[in-house]
Amino acid sequence: MNRDKAAEFVDALYEAWYLSLLRYTRRLVRQPASAEELVQETFLDLYRCLRAGKSVEFPKAWTMCVARRKALELTHQPFGIERVHEPLESPELSGDWVTGAELNIDCDRVLAHMDLLSAREHEVLLLRLESMKYREIAEALGISINSVNTLLARALTKLQAAMTPAADRRAL
Repeated sequence: MNRDKAAEFVDALYEAWYLSLLRYTRRLVRQPASAEELVQETFLDLYRCLRAGKSVEFPKAWTMCVARRKALELTHQPFGIERVHEPLESPELSGDWVTGAELNIDCDRVLAHMDLLSAREHEVLLLRLESMKYREIAEALGISINSVNTLLARALTKLQAAMTPAADRRAL
């Protein structure tokens, strides 16, 4: 691919995908500056790959996979980054059906139970929450689509079991 087409392609993907990829890497590395650097390096790697004439079939999954690998390398360095859950970002809600306080309580309940998930289940759940398709998640993590389905089902089952009061479970 020539320079202009590669730059145009990466610019368009950057505009559409940057914030989602940044949120994902921030959850992995827990340091905003490091996450921004990783994302920028990832898009630069994509540009280099395209300039070298390599084909990228699923660019979102490709960038997710590269960013994930870079984040894991960073977290495994000596004096690496400590993994601590940060508060979930609460979306702006329109309507009276839930208050901000109730939303914060629910987010806190979910975060309290995230440690029940395996690292892979946690990762698949986060990617799905970023609105990635099963096929994109499978490509990004190097697993099959059936594995994505299984991991999501296990994660949701664990979270549901942990968050359902014991009295409600007995009634089922």
